[in-house]
Amino acid sequence: MSLTIQQLSLRTGTRTLLDSLDLALESGEVLGILGVNGAGKSTLLTVLAGLAVPASGQVRLDGQPVAGLPPLTRAQHIGLLPQGDEGGFFGSVADFVALGHYPFGPPPDLAPHLATWELTDLADRPLATLSGGERQRARLAQLAVQAPRIALLDEPLTHLDPAHQARLLGWARGEADAGRSVALTLHDPNWAACHCDRLLFLFGDGRWQLGSPAALLTPASLETLYGPGTAALWQQGSRGQPV
Repeated sequence: MSLTIQQLSLRTGTRTLLDSLDLALESGEVLGILGVNGAGKSTLLTVLAGLAVPASGQVRLDGQPVAGLPPLTRAQHIGLLPQGDEGGFFGSVADFVALGHYPFGPPPDLAPHLATWELTDLADRPLATLSGGERQRARLAQLAVQAPRIALLDEPLTHLDPAHQARLLGWARGEADAGRSVALTLHDPNWAACHCDRLLFLFGDGRWQLGSPAALLTPASLETLYGPGTAALWQQGSRGQPV
């Protein structure tokens, strides 16, 4: 299953965020999307999920326009983890995680998913009583229960401690290795180097750059993307791997 982006442009007001992006997100791939705040990363994921309309261009799922698919059909194939927190959900953690299987009917056994994200002891707790990191893990568990063929994650490392960040990125790699596709927005180039097959740089002024981590992750390119002084974010070893 592939998600194909054709001549996609994004605008907000009179500002062009992204101009004429061509990209095919293939099965088995982890795509990392990097850029400054306000560069259009969240907007792009929302458009890819079929929840917003681009200024121009198309997004197709196996040849079918995503925006024209019934919502339930989209949810059976594409999962989106937005930045926003689910305020106002008054059920338990288990109830919240189970919602991930709504497009397919009654949920399966949640125990493995709760265990993966260390939520077993929190399953009966109201979601609203959890810390930010615990809620983020519940959101990730919900996405895992949905098991979309294409997972779109907007800053999924938010609120997570380093151990759970590593677990999340390992999960993304496992999804890709199982033949699914993952696109996620990141700010840490070292995580991107370790876990992504390709990177998409968004400059927020229409420009974009697509390539391998080896090609794009250099001190010079990071300073072009993020601004002067940000090359220190990237610690490169002798073989081009983070140290």
